[in-house]
Amino acid sequence: MDGYSTNNAEVLVVHCIDTEGPIGGDVRRRPDGSAEFYDNWNDIKASLKEIMDEDFRNQNQDYYGEPYAYNWFIMDFIGFKTNPKNRIAKHHDTYDNIKSLPNSNLDSFHWHYHQPPKSGIGDQWSDDWDNSDAHYDILGHRIIERNDFPEAFRAGGTIEDNKCSQWLEKNFLIDYSNRVSYRSEKTNNIFDFNWYNAPSHWGYYHPSHDDLTKNGDMKRYIVRCVDLESRLHRLQQWEVNNAFGFAKQYNCKVILSYFSHDHRDMREETRRGIELVRNSSKNYDIPYRWSGAKEALQIVAGIPTKNILVSLERDPVGAGHPKDSTNYVVKFSDEIYQDIPFVFSQDKSNNIIRVIPNVDIHNDHGIVKKCYCFSVKGNIKKIGIAGTSMSGDKFCEVYDL
Repeated sequence: MDGYSTNNAEVLVVHCIDTEGPIGGDVRRRPDGSAEFYDNWNDIKASLKEIMDEDFRNQNQDYYGEPYAYNWFIMDFIGFKTNPKNRIAKHHDTYDNIKSLPNSNLDSFHWHYHQPPKSGIGDQWSDDWDNSDAHYDILGHRIIERNDFPEAFRAGGTIEDNKCSQWLEKNFLIDYSNRVSYRSEKTNNIFDFNWYNAPSHWGYYHPSHDDLTKNGDMKRYIVRCVDLESRLHRLQQWEVNNAFGFAKQYNCKVILSYFSHDHRDMREETRRGIELVRNSSKNYDIPYRWSGAKEALQIVAGIPTKNILVSLERDPVGAGHPKDSTNYVVKFSDEIYQDIPFVFSQDKSNNIIRVIPNVDIHNDHGIVKKCYCFSVKGNIKKIGIAGTSMSGDKFCEVYDL
């Protein structure tokens, strides 16, 4: 290890996992006729246990002696009318199962979302963000019932339209959906959405308002994250070499990110990915770090961590709100990334409802400050407030009323 030069060059390796749980039905088959996916949690957990246990992680430490880490981008199969792949249509099923695995405390947990198509058919893709509001339903349940909020996003099928991009721009700083690779090609087949013509360098870019696959002046960060092993792309040694070569040539930090799926057998491909990284690190004499998705972006983009404190107060005046409602004001210790925070209420019947606050800008002893006002009606027992700071660090507070 002493051979590594003491400079700024470093590769931060982010292993993302689209975490979708069991998938069955008429799924794709391998050449021998066997199913490509696991159709139950027992098989998924058995395969993951081997690469999540302490021995495996410590046998595959990074340059700094830190154990191997994963980034679980968790999907809830919610908002569909049919379920031909026999997915578990239940909030938190994937979240709770992955969280229950050993050593998951070493990992990061984010958000993977499949937008339901207008047809509602459960094995079809949607190319229109306006088809459904299931994303609010999913986030509301995660905030209220798990007191958690994702700091990074990955699109289902890596499919984003410009409407989705505009929504993400208002709500998520970090997006690991750019799948572009040497295998990408122009196609009209939505099943093969591969970010053709998007920036193909390792790391991130800021998208354009008019075309999310082009560089622009949006504030969101889109990070390149390619298939580790799939029918569309298999990570090659020369691709990993490019990340280490760039870090060495420009004496800088680089994000190298690849993704897997939990319902495929990840064991062989994970070991292969580790070996590719080790080979490049040795050949280029550059250190590497197993990293969280948020932390890698903050380090490479030079974004200082900023944590947010939340305060919720009753508003006795409640100007502009109905008289039969309970009015609140929420304030933050610093600027938040979202145009408005995510706010949800839960009533005594456990219905979770999105609340849209109004922005109130006021002058406090010469300092312009922003707060958010909202009202709730009915027998409300909880209010959840979540979002991120301008550095992408989450806040999530759930209040029992």
